[in-house]
Amino acid sequence: MKRSSSLTLAVLLTAVLVCGSAEGAAQKPDSAAADTSGLVPYELQGITVTVTRARQQINRLPYAASVLGLGQIRGFERTVSLDESLLEVPGVFVYNRYNSALGNRISIRGFGSRAQFGVRGIRVIQDGIPLTLPDGQTQLTNLDLGAAARIEVIRGPAASLYGNAAGGVISIQSGEPPFVPIQGRVRLLGGGFGNDRFYQKYDVEAAGRAGRIDYMGHLSYFDTDGYRLHSAARSTLFNTRVRYRPDSRSELTAVINYANTPRAENPSSLADSIARVKPDTARDLALSLDECPADPGFGGCQDLGEESAQGQAGLSYRRRFSSRHELVLSGYGQFRKLSNPIPFTLINLDRWAGGVHVEHHYTPGGRVLAALTFGFDLDHQNDDRQEFARDEVGLGDIALDQVERVSGLGLFANAGFPITNDLRLAVSARYDLVRFKVEDRLVTSENPDDSGSQTFDQLSPMVGLTYWHAPWLNLYLNVGRSFQTPTTTELTNIAGGLNEDLQPERATNYEVGAKGSTGGRLNYSLAVFTTNFEDLLIGFEPPGLDRTVFSNAGSSTYNGIEAALSALVVSDLIATFAYTYSDFTFDDFQTGAGDFSGNDVPGIPPHQFHGKLNYIHVSGLSGLVRLTVVDAYHVDNANENRNDAFALLDLRLGYDGGIRWRFTPFLGIDNILDERYNSSVVVNAFGGRFFEPAPGRNVYVGLQVQFQ
Repeated sequence: MKRSSSLTLAVLLTAVLVCGSAEGAAQKPDSAAADTSGLVPYELQGITVTVTRARQQINRLPYAASVLGLGQIRGFERTVSLDESLLEVPGVFVYNRYNSALGNRISIRGFGSRAQFGVRGIRVIQDGIPLTLPDGQTQLTNLDLGAAARIEVIRGPAASLYGNAAGGVISIQSGEPPFVPIQGRVRLLGGGFGNDRFYQKYDVEAAGRAGRIDYMGHLSYFDTDGYRLHSAARSTLFNTRVRYRPDSRSELTAVINYANTPRAENPSSLADSIARVKPDTARDLALSLDECPADPGFGGCQDLGEESAQGQAGLSYRRRFSSRHELVLSGYGQFRKLSNPIPFTLINLDRWAGGVHVEHHYTPGGRVLAALTFGFDLDHQNDDRQEFARDEVGLGDIALDQVERVSGLGLFANAGFPITNDLRLAVSARYDLVRFKVEDRLVTSENPDDSGSQTFDQLSPMVGLTYWHAPWLNLYLNVGRSFQTPTTTELTNIAGGLNEDLQPERATNYEVGAKGSTGGRLNYSLAVFTTNFEDLLIGFEPPGLDRTVFSNAGSSTYNGIEAALSALVVSDLIATFAYTYSDFTFDDFQTGAGDFSGNDVPGIPPHQFHGKLNYIHVSGLSGLVRLTVVDAYHVDNANENRNDAFALLDLRLGYDGGIRWRFTPFLGIDNILDERYNSSVVVNAFGGRFFEPAPGRNVYVGLQVQFQ
């Protein structure tokens, strides 16, 4: 597994000097093959995004943005994890933990790398409804990749439009229904990791249009034995979207999704000595507590893992009053029920959350003001949390019983000012007010009342300048501020109440970049940025606690380069490349454990490279081969331990044929060279248990049938 950093660096730099990396792509809408596997260069000036809170052309944005199409998201992929598609976006790193109990960790320019579980520091939106809570945490339980057809990603300070947890924004959108009353799709997939450990996924979808109504309903089921011992999981996900257009100027959209995960085992992380010799094993403690019955009932599982149920519903109304004015109103509600046994503790959580969002778009197109968007977000979160002491025998006394409430108010505005025909100034600002309140319900003579509250606020401005000389050259620069509060889990003391010493992290970002396309055969992007952090949130595991707590680093500097290129090499053959350079360091960070000033921020690889060759033949036959290289990186503040570099080679093959009935069999082989590597780490883990191993060579097959 061990590879020299110099060799990895040489491969990466050679690749980026020759190529760059992929900023986004779209499939040919009339190509059957493209529906399942396509990555086709596009003219940047023809692509618009909506993740910016207003429809804008991607080449005229004064910051880095990427678009992924249907072929990159579904194609011949499993549609289980976001790393399947987001690895094509520079600046984004998805840590696939192969652990359904904790979920994947996602990092954009270093934001989110600290997450103990779920996603932090990044705003995630699905069909216009936020999956991110007002405290900044995101559970991807309800994310439906099997129905997704488009992903838009913002990297950098423009995310200030979304406030807390805005190191980046990921917007996932379901596909548009066809112009027929009903179209059905069935997708079957199965694979294995060896040693009689298999997984299976089934998707059923119906979509169509009738008069002024269009709809999409999607149901998926996933069952896995897991790659490692004690990592089995089972989940069912339902997602539907119904849209009604009462007239040509307005539309009403309802989105409902529900996810049930009755079983998600947690194998925990491993020390290096064990991960190298037996990567498919689990932590000894996880195995010793593995006595959960097959169907224990909610809250009855006592080994490491979790069971959860989560539902969300949203309603949005869009009204175009004229060619210049448009109003968007939306509201959503969410609930989550969780039973999560961790070492020595059982956590039970009942959550409900909701919010309303208002946006007004004004596009006068004048010489002074080209466009203006303004509005507000109002969100609330209520967590009823209980924790019980436990051991291998069973549950003990209640250790924590409290209600955690988070309320967030955000006011935002974004305006574009034309300076000349080729030069445009963009100005945005957002003010956030976030209030945390804890009500302690476990008050006795031995347990004092830990009730309390904390309020954080921040003004996050951004100024950007865009110059579009020609389709092949669009230049931009920006300066922006952002912030993110600790989440309720990070802010809550182990014994209850709030950690009043913990502060939000704040950042100032400087970025310059270029992007363009030539004749539909090539597109590229390049971004160079510097981010200065104050009070960076850093997690660590204290001895004996077996959970992560957080502290603030005084100051840190993140320097990075993101490059992207996609090119039509010859007819039917497309090459795509993505490269990321990250130089992230602590400037001033001193704790009782030592002085870490000058050290690398752990958990972020200095170099990442992704390359792909994709062949799409008019007959319906298509396939791709891709190479992903990740450099070695530190896993602790002291920089004494590292995760080794690794290189992965993957293959996809498939055929798409038929007219009214389209049959698409496909095959996927991951890690062809059988590389032994760790796909994720637990930063600053106690006892050296940093590493979360990934599978060696593994194969899956699938079949999709679409009919109308």
